[in-house]
Amino acid sequence: MDQGALDDRVRQVSKYLRMHAGGIELSRVSDEGEVHVQFTGMCTGCPYRPVTMAATVRPALLQIEGITSVHAQGSRISEEAERRLADDMAGHRTGIPAWPASAAEA
Repeated sequence: MDQGALDDRVRQVSKYLRMHAGGIELSRVSDEGEVHVQFTGMCTGCPYRPVTMAATVRPALLQIEGITSVHAQGSRISEEAERRLADDMAGHRTGIPAWPASAAEA
């Protein structure tokens, strides 16, 4: 896994979330590619955080080679419920940015 690419993507996603006065930051990354993030700002108490995680954060970070899973600290819904939410959101991504393959494209 390319730590620099992951850090760049976290910055890109956080910049996108600043539109709502929030953001994300890395909490930890395992050698197996398991990423844990923490929501910041207004995102910490937002009831739509599971939607943001399923539709924006997780897909963007999973595009980084070597990332196997993405989890948010303090998640209040089960992984199964989040998967269903992500499946439901898949057809409604028109407002979600297409994350560039590299920071150079950002």
